[in-house]
Amino acid sequence: MKAEKLIEEVIEEATVEKYEEAIAKLDKLAFMPTLQNIAKAKARYQAVNAFLDKGRELVKEGKVKEAINSYKQAEKIYPTQIYAKNWDTLCWFGSLYEKAANVMFACEKAVTLSPKNGSIVNSRGLARALTGDIKGAIADFQVSVEWTSNEKKKAQRQKWIEALQAGKNPFTDEVLESLRD
Repeated sequence: MKAEKLIEEVIEEATVEKYEEAIAKLDKLAFMPTLQNIAKAKARYQAVNAFLDKGRELVKEGKVKEAINSYKQAEKIYPTQIYAKNWDTLCWFGSLYEKAANVMFACEKAVTLSPKNGSIVNSRGLARALTGDIKGAIADFQVSVEWTSNEKKKAQRQKWIEALQAGKNPFTDEVLESLRD
C-alpha cells in the first residue's frame, strides 16, 4: 500500500517544475522494478506533456527561445512522445515571431514525421521563405495548395508563391501578425 501511495504522489508531481524530484522518489521503489517502471513511464509521460504545453503557450506568446528550451526538455525525457503537430506548432509560431532560423529544426522534424500533411509542409514553407530559401518555400507552398480544400487558404498560398516567384516578400509585419490569430 505504501508503494502505491508513493506512485500516486509521484505521478501527481510529474510537472515541469518537479520532474527530477518525482523520478528521485521513484528510485526508492527499487525493490519493486515493475511498479517502478510503470510509475516512471507515467511520470515521464506527464512531464513531457507538461513541457509541451508550456512550450506551446510560450511560443504563442512570442517567447520562442523559452519555448525551444521547453521542447528540448520534453525531447530529453521521451523524444518519441513529441508528435509532428507539436513540432509544427513550434515551427509555425516561431516563424511568425520572426525566429524561423531558430525553429527550422522543428519544421524539419515535423515534416519528417508527417511528410504528406500539407499544413505541416506549409509551416516549413513559411520558415523557408523567412530564412531566404525561396525555392524550398515555393515547393512547400505548392504542396499546401494541392493538399488543402480550403479555398481561402489555397488562394492565399498561391499569392505567396506568385510574390516569391516575382522576387517579392509577401510576409510583411502585418501579414505575420494576422497569421498569429
